[in-house]
Amino acid sequence: MGLLTNPSISQKAKYCRALIRHRTLICFTLYALGVGYFLVLPDPNFNSGTYFSENALLPGLVYSELKSETVALAKNFAGELERERVVHRKGMPYAWLLAKMRKIGLDTHTHNFTLNYPLGGGKVFTGKNVYGILRAPRIGSTESVVLAVPYRPPESVHTDVSAGVPLLLAFADFARRQKYWAKDIIFLITEQEQLGMQAWLEAYHGSGDNRVLDVGSLNARAGAIQAAINLEVQDFDVDHINLKVEGLNGQLPNLDLHNLAQKLSQKSGIPAAYRLSATKQRKPVTYQEKLENLLAMVLSQSTGVPNGNHGLFHRYGIEALTLECVKRANPNKNTAGVGALLKIVEGISRSLNNLLERFHQSYFFYLLVTHDRFVSIGDYMPSLGLMAGALLIKSFIHYLSMYYSDDDEEPSPKAPQPSYLQVGFLLLLTHSIGALTTVLPFHAGLNNYLHAANLSTQFGLTTIMISVSVLVLILPAFVSLDSLNSEILQIAILLELGTALLTVGMLNFSLGFILSVAIVPVVLFLQPRKSTSGRGLSRIACLLLHPLVGVYLVLFATTCYLFPELTLQAMAKKAVTATMDAITYSVVDSMIYGNWLFNLVALIFLPTWTLLWSLMFARKTKVVAAAKDTKLE
Repeated sequence: MGLLTNPSISQKAKYCRALIRHRTLICFTLYALGVGYFLVLPDPNFNSGTYFSENALLPGLVYSELKSETVALAKNFAGELERERVVHRKGMPYAWLLAKMRKIGLDTHTHNFTLNYPLGGGKVFTGKNVYGILRAPRIGSTESVVLAVPYRPPESVHTDVSAGVPLLLAFADFARRQKYWAKDIIFLITEQEQLGMQAWLEAYHGSGDNRVLDVGSLNARAGAIQAAINLEVQDFDVDHINLKVEGLNGQLPNLDLHNLAQKLSQKSGIPAAYRLSATKQRKPVTYQEKLENLLAMVLSQSTGVPNGNHGLFHRYGIEALTLECVKRANPNKNTAGVGALLKIVEGISRSLNNLLERFHQSYFFYLLVTHDRFVSIGDYMPSLGLMAGALLIKSFIHYLSMYYSDDDEEPSPKAPQPSYLQVGFLLLLTHSIGALTTVLPFHAGLNNYLHAANLSTQFGLTTIMISVSVLVLILPAFVSLDSLNSEILQIAILLELGTALLTVGMLNFSLGFILSVAIVPVVLFLQPRKSTSGRGLSRIACLLLHPLVGVYLVLFATTCYLFPELTLQAMAKKAVTATMDAITYSVVDSMIYGNWLFNLVALIFLPTWTLLWSLMFARKTKVVAAAKDTKLE
């Protein structure tokens, strides 16, 4: 009787009915606030200036000891390498590199690796890395720093960065003559781009359990790697330095390392910043320029693909970045040239040599607005929290609607008992389909069959994805839901999707943010139990959320932007080819490097979409479950 006479019940019911009545407005308001909050981040009041948290780095406080002999040696090495590249047009001049490193006095070795390409019917690719170790004279081999250069042969389709090799060798000769090194320095020249770096890292850390990539073994090791600098030097006459920071799965180096490279480059007279280009030399000053810089980093980071060899170090807890030294379009003999580059490498190496412990004091999660301003995780996460929170709030309001209506004066004293078994089985089935999707592209028998049928890798993988999509499209024909179970299923979908977006955002904010911007408003718009016209629009909107459809629409829009001269039909065909390539690259990156974007979509977002699709098209049945007394406290 106390429950019936409790005066707070009517007040509680009033609030609940108000939430139910205005749920659409509340949820869309949260979404709009999230987007609006992100748009104000470029404002100086919402971001911070960069600073050094680790005083042991001591950037710029060391007097350079580089002499003109080292500069002359780098130029001499460059001339010799050019002659070697004429002879070795398809590969690396191993003998010349080994001879130079040994003459310098490094502990020099080669590292062989093999890629057993799983999607090519038994194709095998081989490569070889060359590395030399300068042992620290002041301490045992307990810690080390890596200076790496990717080698690209003359016939490579990528930009020539061979100038980094003589720069590396000249600095190695200089470093060998110094006695202040407290860390080993590893001078590494990799082949086959990121494949060579991945193989070397796995072999160095003894984690070569990759069945696709046979990493071989290393004949010598140094201490635990504290940091790594990857050099992509296009020419000694440098116009500017573009600092690349994005790593595998959206990981970033410690902000102190970025600040160190940027400060020492500026001190040496070479402009350096994130996403610096020949046409964009000055610091962004207007709001639009800052927002464009911020969005560019979000788009780049969201793919989870590293934009340089440095990006593979982060998974081992090693801070690393790439210095892309872009050559000057109009050569200038008065430029600082190779001497400035050597001073930058020397300054970074000596600063890292001063570290007493691993990087830990500065930020690992951040977004760069300009070269000297950034947004920390505490400042940008509210944006994602508001958008993903809209889904969680809607799920709570749906739960309330099971017991309250938006027009009843009092809550219903009875509520039907839901069939959790039916909803649970559907959840298990859809996630099993997602798990099957992650397994099929890696199945050796299926891949061999597709190769034997003379189907291209892109077409074969796309066929697998389309086959799975057809399976989930017809799934609602075998599903029947009453109104109560539909409500419970919608609550489960909202909870899973909101939680997934927040979790992804904690690991890779950019990916979580982009997914939230695209998914949240559509899911909030869906009305599975409304009128015929409302259901029709909801079904169309739901179809646009399918991962394959979403990827195609993004690539079609990108094609229209990059190739406006093409006809609409040509754009559509080009977008189809790009979609097939994107599927292939995501699968291959997952196999070789451990990029989890493909697995994330297959295990989380494809099952969630399947549940939404089933909710839209499932056959409707009447509630037959017996009513049960429910206490509302």
